[in-house]
Amino acid sequence: MRRTKEEAAITRKQLLKKALAVFSKKGYSAATLQDIASEADVTRGAIYWHFGSKAELYNTLIKEYSDRGSQIVQKAASEGGTLIDILRRVFVRQLEIVEKDREMRALMELYLFKTGPVPELEQGRLQQIESGNSLIEMLAGVMGQGIEAGLLRSDVDAKDMARAYLAFQNGLIQLWLTSPNKFSLRASANSFADILLTGIQV
Repeated sequence: MRRTKEEAAITRKQLLKKALAVFSKKGYSAATLQDIASEADVTRGAIYWHFGSKAELYNTLIKEYSDRGSQIVQKAASEGGTLIDILRRVFVRQLEIVEKDREMRALMELYLFKTGPVPELEQGRLQQIESGNSLIEMLAGVMGQGIEAGLLRSDVDAKDMARAYLAFQNGLIQLWLTSPNKFSLRASANSFADILLTGIQV
């Protein structure tokens, strides 16, 4: 039984990886479960055993990579230092991972540019929006701590700082994804962090 569970976990992981490859190549709407099954060298039944539909497979893919990104942030935040050090490290690490990790890059390209408005994905989209709002609230709490400690400007709302932080980060990522040969996220990450933090530090 244990071996069967391990094999099932391996198959599930492989299906997600192959689904990302197929979705990236064809886009969500054009890709079929048969395409993914062929890419993974399994039957469609094997996909249905793990995922109830193409939409469920896609939403699981987005969530698992989002969770992976969250783990990177949590690790960066746990490495210590001042609040400014942590804000810088998290910002820089997020930019670096997009350029370094091909699968993360492919996922972001898929989500941002290769998935149009599809009714069956609406629930997953709303969940992503809710996750984004929760992230803003969490980050605003951190900014509030920085304001109280006298590290961040008291004349700027903590939630506005959080929104600006994420907007700048996400905007840079989208800009790089559309023009990866124009600049390097990894090489310029600290410079971008300087620009951001200079605007909110005391």
